[in-house]
Amino acid sequence: MAYKTLIQITLIGFILIGLILFYNTYLKKEKNSLVEIKKENLQKVEETKSNLIYNLDYKSSDIDNNKYTISSKSGVMSEDGLEFLMNEVNAKIILNDQSEVIIFSDKALYNNSNYNTQFYGNVRSIYGVKTIFSQKMDLDFQMGVATIYEDVLLKDLETQIKTDKIEFDLNTKNILLSMDNKEKKVNLTSNF
Repeated sequence: MAYKTLIQITLIGFILIGLILFYNTYLKKEKNSLVEIKKENLQKVEETKSNLIYNLDYKSSDIDNNKYTISSKSGVMSEDGLEFLMNEVNAKIILNDQSEVIIFSDKALYNNSNYNTQFYGNVRSIYGVKTIFSQKMDLDFQMGVATIYEDVLLKDLETQIKTDKIEFDLNTKNILLSMDNKEKKVNLTSNF
């Protein structure tokens, strides 16, 4: 019986040694690599936080004397410093005839060199009595055009228009409505 007990203790010892070797060889490395990955992710988060800017405001004007102001609650600057990804954005364009275009969106990508801005996420544009709802809007100051697209709805006092795209010329103040699919029509509803 003592012989059986000695063999069982020896086998249990070998199994424990095998488990310890297995753990140290395979599982401990995975655990260490997971810890390293977590440290790298935390470092990236900290770097992003250091690039995070709060209460961001930019003001500019073009050669046609249109003035542009854009503000956001927070934003992250690109590595080259030319673009800002902004959150909770509002912008105002005061056109040379003193009329205003006001824009709100969840996010925007602002180019610091040419002032072009891509608004996206619950975009709302207000021009006079017209309010335009969409998901995206590109503001191109070089071309003098605002392009509004994706789920576009234009409302004013008496009219509601659903379309695929609206182009607004900042200089002439003309509005062009169009559909991506030429088979479909612009949908107009009026309360006249």
